[in-house]
Amino acid sequence: MSLNGPTSEPGVRVLIVVTSAQRRGAEIEGFELSKHLCELGLDAHAVALATSDSTSRLDLEVLGTKPLGIDTLRALRRRALGFDVVVAYGSSTLTACALALAGTGVPFVYRSIGDPARWLRDRLHRMVWTCFYRRADRVVALWPGGERSIRDLFGVSADRIQVIPNARDDRAFAPATTDDRTVARERLGVPADAPVAAIIGSLSEEKQVGHAIEAIARLRDVVLVVAGDGPLRVELEEHAERLAPGRVRFLGNVDDVQTVLHASDVLVMTSRTEGMPGAVIEAGLCGIPTVAPAIGAMESLVIHEKTGMITESTTPEDVARAIEALLPIAALAGAAARNHLEAECSWTSVAPQWVDCLQSLAAASAAPASV
Repeated sequence: MSLNGPTSEPGVRVLIVVTSAQRRGAEIEGFELSKHLCELGLDAHAVALATSDSTSRLDLEVLGTKPLGIDTLRALRRRALGFDVVVAYGSSTLTACALALAGTGVPFVYRSIGDPARWLRDRLHRMVWTCFYRRADRVVALWPGGERSIRDLFGVSADRIQVIPNARDDRAFAPATTDDRTVARERLGVPADAPVAAIIGSLSEEKQVGHAIEAIARLRDVVLVVAGDGPLRVELEEHAERLAPGRVRFLGNVDDVQTVLHASDVLVMTSRTEGMPGAVIEAGLCGIPTVAPAIGAMESLVIHEKTGMITESTTPEDVARAIEALLPIAALAGAAARNHLEAECSWTSVAPQWVDCLQSLAAASAAPASV
C-alpha cells in the first residue's frame, strides 16, 4: 500500500494532518500512524501544514509556510477532497481542519493530545474551542480522564468521542541485554555499577527538572542522566553542580532515546502537567519502570508499586522516596511495565482501534441520509 496518496484500489483513504515537518512528538506519532494504517490495508498519507526551521525533519509533504495561513488552508482543502477521512493531529490542526474543510463534506477526526482543563484560559477561550471541537465529526481522547474533560467542557456527546491511547512500536523499543546495557553506559559516560535514573524532555519550566536534580542529591551514589534541551539548561547545569557534583549528565537532544533507556534503571517524571507522555511508554517497552505524579494519563500508564511508582507530589522529597523504593525492584517492575504497555500502548494493539474508528466514520459519511 502506498504512503503517497490514493491508489487505484484503495481501502479507506485517510489524510493525516500534523502541524509541521519538524521531528516532534505529535508529528512523529502522526507520521507513524500513517505507516501502520497502510500496513492494515488503509490508504493513508501524512502531510504537514507548514515547514520547519529545524534540521531534523520528517519526510512529509508540506502544504504552506504558516500553519493557519490562507494559502495553507486552501491547499489543505484541495488536498482533503481526495480522501474519505481527515485526521487532525494536534491543536493547530483542529483549527485548520475546522476552517478548511467547512462545506466539503469530508469528515474529520481530531486527536486531542492533553487535558483541556489544564490549558483553557477563560470563558471566551472555552467558547472558541467549543466551536472547534464541535466541528469535528469525531474526537479521539488518549485516556478516559481526557474524554471526561472534553465532554464536560465542550459538550461533545459521548457517541462522538473515542478513547485511543498513544502508541509506540514495540519492535523498536525493547529491553536491554547485558551487552546493550554495558555499551549504553559506556557511550553516555555512566559508571557501570551505579544506579541510574533518567529524565527525558524539554528543559523548560513546566518539566520541573530541578526537582529531579534535588531528589538525586538526596540519594547516595545515584546518577541522573538528562536527555533534552531548552531555555533552562545552563541554570539547571549550575544547580546540579552545586547539589550533586559529578552525578548529573546533561546529554542535550538525543536521536537515540533507546540508548538512554538501556543505560538506566528508572525513568523519572517531575512535570507540572502532561497528557500521555511517549517517554513513559518507550521506557516501559524497554523494561524500565517510571516514577511520576498522578497527572494526565499517568495512572493509565503506571500501575503503582507494580510497574513503577505514582508520587503524591513532585517535591524532591516525594520523588527521592519513590526512586529509593523502586530501585531494588526495578528489574521486576520493568518486566511488568513491558507486559502492561505492550498490551495497551503498542502499535500492534492501537492501530486496529484507529482502523475501526476511521472505517466507521467513512461508512457513516458515505451512507445516504435517511428520509
